[in-house]
Amino acid sequence: MTEKLEEKISYEIVYEPDTIDAHGQWMSKETVMEACHSFNKGLKDGIVQPNLFHLKNTNTFEIVDTWINKELDVNVEATGEPIKAGAWIAKLHYLSDELWQLKKDGVLGGVSIGARGNINEKTGEITNVSFDWEN
Repeated sequence: MTEKLEEKISYEIVYEPDTIDAHGQWMSKETVMEACHSFNKGLKDGIVQPNLFHLKNTNTFEIVDTWINKELDVNVEATGEPIKAGAWIAKLHYLSDELWQLKKDGVLGGVSIGARGNINEKTGEITNVSFDWEN
């Protein structure tokens, strides 16, 4: 009997529109879509590098793709996790068994886009998102 190899793939919500994040801030659907488009251009051009904790680039995982869940709110069948229409999603492939185990054990959390933007201090809305390679 052969053992089935794990694909070591995770799907992550990068950012949900119109939802307060861990910093008390939020982005509109339009801003999330623009940020995703810009990020994907950098990914396609080979500029975006996987990074751990905003500290160092790594080859322990790769960003396979990112996209916007455009049309409907959905629930992921395997996990029951809700995903809002307009949410930015990333597909990651783990190349390190150790890092994959940390992900499975819940030690590694979500992802971060590592971007800058203008923040409205009164409302918490983030606009004009940009990445280092765009400046």
